[in-house]
Amino acid sequence: MNKIEEILTKIGLTDRESRVYLALLGLQQAQTGLICNFTRIASSNIYKILDSLIQKGLVSFRMQNNIKIFMPSPPDYLNELFLEKQRKLEEERVEINELIINLKKKEIKKEPYSNYKYFEGLSGIKSLWYNINSIMDKENMIKIHTCKPGSYERLVGFYTEYHNLRVKKQVRERMIFPNEGRWLAKKRRNKLTEIRFMDLKNDVEWGVMKGYFFLQYITGKSPRGFLIKDEKFSQTFEQVFDNLWGIAKEEPLKHI
Repeated sequence: MNKIEEILTKIGLTDRESRVYLALLGLQQAQTGLICNFTRIASSNIYKILDSLIQKGLVSFRMQNNIKIFMPSPPDYLNELFLEKQRKLEEERVEINELIINLKKKEIKKEPYSNYKYFEGLSGIKSLWYNINSIMDKENMIKIHTCKPGSYERLVGFYTEYHNLRVKKQVRERMIFPNEGRWLAKKRRNKLTEIRFMDLKNDVEWGVMKGYFFLQYITGKSPRGFLIKDEKFSQTFEQVFDNLWGIAKEEPLKHI
């Protein structure tokens, strides 16, 4: 498949439809036999393909001696297919947003005493943070013990989206950063975010929030993470965090 055919498939044409349309653009008008010769598509399939192109507005025909002569629409018409695809995507986006709203309203029959979710791969780690985003609220502070810079740099851009949403929700946060990560801490610090520093060598990042404990590892080929809903885990690791917070250095970023 060449570049032109690849683009045509992106706006809704099949591989064979792309070949037939491009052939007609070169021929300008043709009977099915000539189209088959140019595209190497069997005559038993060509009418179905042409009918589809007619439905999409890319091909028209006229009768000449009771024989159909097929003609291509101008290439400008391709923009209509693109706009139609955009409209459909927008409709789907609205439907998905409505689905998300309705699913959030779904009544939970029974809350388990303790449960956890396991996430794998970078897409899984992002899903972990979407879960965190849906749970957090301004009544509960998030406390995060980060890791050495090389263990979180792959997702710095994604974390920016998380922090923007957290600020929008007015959720307070405390973070223990590695000494080497002050360049990023400077970007993160605001009236809702407190940051202190320690000499961190760990690869795993963890945190607590609203009865949840989470941890993640994104270094190497197998990123993975856990989100655990359990009051005991949350309380225990919040105490660990508070103890570390008490000995971490609070250094004014304006002097860094």
